[in-house]
Amino acid sequence: MKEKISSNGWLLIDKPEGIESFGVIRKLKFRYSFHKIGFAGTLDPLASGLLLIGINKATKKIPNVHNEKKSYIVEIRFGATTNTLDSEGRFSKMKPISHSISERTHYLKNFIGTYQQKIPNFSAHKSKGKNFYELARRNEIIEERYKEVSVSSLKILYSNNTHMGLELNCQTGFYVRAFAQDLAISLGDIGYASMIKRLKIGAFTLNQAIPYEKILDFSSINDLHSHLIAI
Repeated sequence: MKEKISSNGWLLIDKPEGIESFGVIRKLKFRYSFHKIGFAGTLDPLASGLLLIGINKATKKIPNVHNEKKSYIVEIRFGATTNTLDSEGRFSKMKPISHSISERTHYLKNFIGTYQQKIPNFSAHKSKGKNFYELARRNEIIEERYKEVSVSSLKILYSNNTHMGLELNCQTGFYVRAFAQDLAISLGDIGYASMIKRLKIGAFTLNQAIPYEKILDFSSINDLHSHLIAI
């Protein structure tokens, strides 16, 4: 019989690449029994980092936490693009890089503030009851849609001919993968997100998180209880 989790609180997980947010939830449900469980902010299989999971009564607070500011590290690869705008997809185009490294700082400034961002085809956004990614996988025509997004800061961590690493702080609803493509296009080139890691959601940080593999290796229910953060 599964061990019952009766406590309420937040479980902070350092999610690795290769598993989506729903996959983490399924693994936890297989191991333990909860009254309720959910998460704030989806991470695709490519993306790693902070996954905030609400246990039992904490699930009622998920909408509030989901709307908090988020911080990410993103690596952009220039000179190529994929159908999903990240390294999970298949390469759809490659071309020689035409911009200079020094140009990147100038064009980055255009993305700080509020602007209209095109919603990626491979996303959970819905059209007529269907997720965009479902339509994209069937090669159906998807009407272009945009949403207002906001970026408060962008910091260059490293930059070379083909790659650039950035730390960005944004409001909820921001598509990091779409940003990678948009920046490349503004430079007259193409690009995609080769790495995405979430660092922060509101007051919760990656430094507080437990490695995903460690949670699966807990020897007893008390181990999980001891890592819950009070609501």
